[in-house]
Amino acid sequence: MTGIEVMSHAPPARLPVPIDTGRLVLRPFELADVPCMAALLSDEEATRWTGGVRSETEAKASVLRMRDSFQRWGIGSLAVVSRESGECVGYCGVRPLAHTQDLEIAFGLLRSCWHKGFATEASTAYLQATFDSWPLMSIVATVYEENLRSIAVLKKLGMELESRIFGAWPNPFALLYRLTRDAWMRRDSDD
Repeated sequence: MTGIEVMSHAPPARLPVPIDTGRLVLRPFELADVPCMAALLSDEEATRWTGGVRSETEAKASVLRMRDSFQRWGIGSLAVVSRESGECVGYCGVRPLAHTQDLEIAFGLLRSCWHKGFATEASTAYLQATFDSWPLMSIVATVYEENLRSIAVLKKLGMELESRIFGAWPNPFALLYRLTRDAWMRRDSDD
C-alpha cells in the first residue's frame, strides 16, 4: 500500500487554508517568512536531523519553493504561525517521499517553540485537513532512530513503525512510520 493510492479516481482537492488550531495558524509561505526560516535553518541543533545548517539564501529559496509548490499543487509545507505573536515559527506539511509513491509529513520549529506541543498540534491539524481533502490511503514519515523528540510526535499522531530504510550519509539507516486513513479515522472517532 502506498500513500498516493487513492480511494477514488476523483482528482484531489486543494487543501483548505488557513488551518487554525488553538494556538497556531498554518498558511502558505510568504516572503515575510524568510527571516523565520533563516533563523530555523541556521540553528545547528534544529537542523541536526534534517540535513544541517543552510544559508539565508538557501532559506529564501526554500520559502519560495514551498510557497510555489503549494500554490501549484494545493498541498505541501505550510508556515506555522503563532497566534500569540503573529510570527512564523516553523513549517509543517506533506511532500513526496523521494523514489516512492508516498507522501511524507515533515515539520520543523524554532528551538524557542520546542516543548510546547506545537509540532503535535500543527501536525494533527494538517493531517486532519489532508485526510478530509485528499483521498489518500496513508501518509508516512521518515526519522532517524536517534531523533527521539520527532519519534515521540509521530507516536502521538498514531503513526506506527513499518520498517528500517536506507538513510542519508552519515546515518546509514532511518525509520519509516506510516499512518493509514483507517487508523486516523478510528482515532478521530475515539476522541
